[in-house]
Amino acid sequence: MATTETTTAATVSGGPAATVLNHTVKPYNFTFSPFLREAYQVGLPADRPICKAYQTGSCPNGTRCAERHVTDGRTPSSSSHPTGGLNSLVCKHWLRGLCKKGIPCEFLHEYNLRRMPECNFFMRNGYCSNGEECLYLHVDPLSKLPPCPHYDMGFCPLGPVCAKKHVRRRLCPLYLAGFCPEGPECRRGSHPKWSTTLERPTVKPEPKTEEELRAEMELLQQQHQAHQAQFSHDDGDRQRDKDDRFGGRHGGRGGGRGGWRGRGGGRGHFRGRGGY
Repeated sequence: MATTETTTAATVSGGPAATVLNHTVKPYNFTFSPFLREAYQVGLPADRPICKAYQTGSCPNGTRCAERHVTDGRTPSSSSHPTGGLNSLVCKHWLRGLCKKGIPCEFLHEYNLRRMPECNFFMRNGYCSNGEECLYLHVDPLSKLPPCPHYDMGFCPLGPVCAKKHVRRRLCPLYLAGFCPEGPECRRGSHPKWSTTLERPTVKPEPKTEEELRAEMELLQQQHQAHQAQFSHDDGDRQRDKDDRFGGRHGGRGGGRGGWRGRGGGRGHFRGRGGY
C-alpha cells in the first residue's frame, strides 16, 4: 500500500503540472554570448541581488559585475527581500512598454505572475472590477493592519471588533519574572512594554454588503462615462473654436471677410473678397 501511494505521488509531482510550474528554457550559447553578458548583462538572472558598491557611488567591477546596478537608492534590507530587494516585483511601467530606465531599473523586466505588483484599485476600494482575471496582486487588507498596543500589553477591551490586529506572541519567561539578560535580542519570546499614554481602541467598520459594492461599482462606471462624455464634448468645442479661428470646415482661407448680411433672408447678400 505504501508503495502505491509513493508511486502515485511521484506521478503527480512529475506530471504536466510540474512541467508547467517548473518550466525551464534551454540555454543557447553563441560566440557573442560572453560579450553580451559582460557589456549588457544579458543572460544573467533577473532577480539577482543589487550591487551595494554601486549604491555607494562606484563599482570596481564595472559592467562585468554579476549584480544589478540600479540608480535608485531605496534598497530594502536583505532580510525582508532575500531575492534582491525591489527587483523582486515586476515593473508596472515595463508591462505597458513605458519604462525609461531599461536595464538599470530596480524592478523586474519579465512577465512573472508570481511577482506582479499590487493592484491599486483593490488596495483603495477593497475590491477589483476585474475580479479573478486581474493580473495584479490582491493583498488582504487585514494583513496590513498594525498590531493593537492594548492587546500587546495583555488585554484589549474591544476584543474581536477591534480595528487593529491582535497578534498572539509567546512571552519571555525571564522578562515575565522581572529581568531578561539578553534584552531586545532575546529569542525566547516577546518583551511587552507598558504604556499609560495609549489612545483608546477603535471599532473596525462593518464590511460592505454585495449590494453596496455593486452600487459603488455602478457609481464609478457612471462617473467614468460622464467624464468621457465631458472630455469628448470639450474636444468638440475646442475643434469648433479652432475652425472658426482658422477657417477649416466652416470657411476657407479666403472666406474670413465674407458673411451673410441683412436682417431679412431676402435682403441679405453674401460679401466675399471679390463680391459686391
